[in-house]
Amino acid sequence: MSRVRVSPPLLLEKPNMNLTSQILKTVDRYKMLERGDRVLVGVSGGSDSVFLVYALKRLEDVLGIELFIAHMDHGLRGKESGRDAQFVKNLSKSLGVKLAYDKLKPTKARSKLSTEERLREKRYEFFMQAAKEFGAGCVATAHTLDDQAETVLMRVIKGSSLKGVIGIHPKRVEAKIKFVRPLFEIRKKEIIKYLKNKKISFRVDQTNLEDKFLRNRIRNKVMPYLEKINPRLKEALFNFAESLREDFEFIEEEKHKRKSIIRSERCAKHILLCDLLLQSKALQKEITREALKSVGGNIKRLTYGHWKDIDNFVRKKSAGKSMDLPGGIKMRKTRDRLIFTK
Repeated sequence: MSRVRVSPPLLLEKPNMNLTSQILKTVDRYKMLERGDRVLVGVSGGSDSVFLVYALKRLEDVLGIELFIAHMDHGLRGKESGRDAQFVKNLSKSLGVKLAYDKLKPTKARSKLSTEERLREKRYEFFMQAAKEFGAGCVATAHTLDDQAETVLMRVIKGSSLKGVIGIHPKRVEAKIKFVRPLFEIRKKEIIKYLKNKKISFRVDQTNLEDKFLRNRIRNKVMPYLEKINPRLKEALFNFAESLREDFEFIEEEKHKRKSIIRSERCAKHILLCDLLLQSKALQKEITREALKSVGGNIKRLTYGHWKDIDNFVRKKSAGKSMDLPGGIKMRKTRDRLIFTK
């Protein structure tokens, strides 16, 4: 593990101008930040988050923002987790930035979510709570181009919809909190090189080297092998996802224009078959997805097989038939409509 100290020059050194320029371009391209934003930065103590909070601190006046730091101790690695927390506390003090800290309590509750997904949910719940306490309308996380490439490849391997394959969103809004990724277009190796050149300390999570999680296997084994074929694989995957994002955003806009197609009736939603079948296949799928979501369907569990069955059901099944979908949803067909109930 790296040492639990923060290099004294942290506030004095200027970030690599190329990286700084790239952050500013990314922030502008995706309209991530506005002057006056109070920004909570999620900091684990790892290289990416240390660089992010350092760079944003240097750009605080340029961007016209105010920074805060949040750190969650997952408590999974014993003393090492505690050392991570102390490192971030020292970093916060060195930068003169207020810190929100929380330690996740161990739980024996069984969950259908993987450990990785469960921790992510807990972390984001904490970020949102901390943001509200600081009056911050924005949360910045240190996802890099590498993270996006790994996510896209992982989703392709596991099988995913268009929405899934576009991977990490550079900016999204949840419960009126804006989540942004200012390092979205920067390679991890550039960050590591900069931090080492400037002798800036960061923490190293040794569990990232283990192949327990799928993402680690993608990062440590699959990606290096594929990069022998295409050394710029990560950039290719990133560009692939960005191209798909443009298509997805167009479909989302068109779906929004047709939101009145989904109608309410008591404890159910329904869509007139004539309204649905007039749409393109892509819009039919997204409108149906929205209807399922609106009655509590588990969208994440819908597979390509489910969508084939839904398409067949809509086009060929007779009135009175029904089918069950993830999340305890029943889709029923009448003579002129599809009805969705929990």
